[in-house]
Amino acid sequence: MPRIVFGVRVARSDAEALRKVITSRRFLDKTHAIIEENDFVVIPVKSEPDETLLKKHNAELVERPFPERKHREDPIDAIRKVACVPEELKHLLPSKWELFGDVAVIRLDSELDEYESQIAEAYALALNLKAVLRDVGGIRGEYREPVIRTLLGEDTVATHLENGIRYKFDAAKIMFSSGNIEERLRMADLVCDGETVVDMFAGIGYFSIPLAVYQRPSKVIACELNPVAFRYLAENIALNQVSRIVKPVLGDNRDLAGEGIADRVIMGYVKTTHEHLPAAIRLLKSGGVIHYHETCPNELLPNRPVQRILENVKGGRMDIIRMKEIKSYAPGVTHVVVDAKIFKPA
Repeated sequence: MPRIVFGVRVARSDAEALRKVITSRRFLDKTHAIIEENDFVVIPVKSEPDETLLKKHNAELVERPFPERKHREDPIDAIRKVACVPEELKHLLPSKWELFGDVAVIRLDSELDEYESQIAEAYALALNLKAVLRDVGGIRGEYREPVIRTLLGEDTVATHLENGIRYKFDAAKIMFSSGNIEERLRMADLVCDGETVVDMFAGIGYFSIPLAVYQRPSKVIACELNPVAFRYLAENIALNQVSRIVKPVLGDNRDLAGEGIADRVIMGYVKTTHEHLPAAIRLLKSGGVIHYHETCPNELLPNRPVQRILENVKGGRMDIIRMKEIKSYAPGVTHVVVDAKIFKPA
């Protein structure tokens, strides 16, 4: 007999986006099957999602019977079956990968180097991919470009759907960190009605676009230095239909004109973010909020990020609204974000 459990009923067009959010927030009930009902989908959940999430996707909470979910083969098992590598090395095949639409990025143990072409074919077959890329060196340079080798396919441009937002980018040239998903979701929930927002490191629209889609800022100035990322930023603004709100600017954010023009400044960058604090404070209105990201040695937390902001207020004061660890950046180093309200000196 099917069990009666909570479910979220949503239009088919919004179902996949909502399912990903529910999964990322650990609400998804994986023991029961998703149900399709004409133009709607009902997703089983372990507990009640908050009202804001339901309203955002025009969804409703229901109680109804759900069939038990049938066991599906784990994709890595399918990959191991078809991969043309020696049996004694198959345990080294990565069970985790970055998946962006129909493009995947994988990391391989050096013992698999001579089989990388065969491995790419196995991942492409099992996951229905048009391109498979190998992460060979992490991130480099001021533009934070991924060090990537293309193993399979010629078209490495992906369209990645997350939280109802479509991000188009070239996965061989542009970084997209799945580890930052919680911060992107948080930005989508940030109430900023009527505000002017400056996104100093906009990238392809990671924070600017969710803010414009789900909230009601009057204007978002999205600045990006990397011309390749800027091209996709402009495309993504149009793709997500927020051209009236988000204004892309190509160039160094320190060259942005104006003083006291922003109610909110987003600094979603790491390593050298503190070098841009003088420009951020200049652009911010007194009483405005700054979202400051930093990679910091653990022994210097929580003081260094706060002190760096305070040094640039110069006679004013600040109230810390929130400090959050986003993820481990490197051994002994953490990526953190500080939300602070800044009051400039009179």
